[in-house]
Amino acid sequence: MFTIRRAQLCDLSAIKELSAITVPQAFEGILTTEQIDYLEDLAYSQDNLSHSLSEGQIFFIASADGEDCGFACLQQEGPDLFHMPKIYVLSRMQRQGIGSALVEKIISHIKEVHPGPCALEVNVNSHNSAYNFYVKRGFRQVRERTIPFENGFELTQQVLQRLL
Repeated sequence: MFTIRRAQLCDLSAIKELSAITVPQAFEGILTTEQIDYLEDLAYSQDNLSHSLSEGQIFFIASADGEDCGFACLQQEGPDLFHMPKIYVLSRMQRQGIGSALVEKIISHIKEVHPGPCALEVNVNSHNSAYNFYVKRGFRQVRERTIPFENGFELTQQVLQRLL
C-alpha cells in the first residue's frame, strides 16, 4: 500500500535523497556519470529545490509502508499548458503502480486548478524505458527538444503530451 502527499519545505531533503538514487538509475547508459552528477547538482541541490518551490513548482511524494519511494513535480507553463519536469520512482519499487499513481495525482491536481481543456507535457529521452511508460498512459510525442547546458553538453529529449 502506498500514499501520495504534497511536498512541503520540510520534505525537500527527502526529494534530494530520492533523486540521489533515482536520477543515476534513470539516466544509466544514456548520460555519462559526469553529466548525471551535473544534472543532480543543477536540479536537486537544497537551494535549487527550495527555489523551485518558491517559483510555483509543486512536488508530490509517494510513500510505501512509511518509506518515501518516488516523487513527481508539476509546473504551469502557460494558460493551458502544464509540464511535469520530474517523476522518479526507486527501481525496486517500480511496476507496482506508484509511477501511474503519481501521474494520476498530477492530473487530478491540474483538473482541480484548471477545469477547462489543457495539456500536460513531459520530456523523456527516447532511449529511456520511461518512454513506453508515458505512451501507455496516453502521452503522444509532439516534438523533439534539445536542451543545452552551460558545461557544454546537450540533452535531446522527446516532448510527450497528454490532452486533459
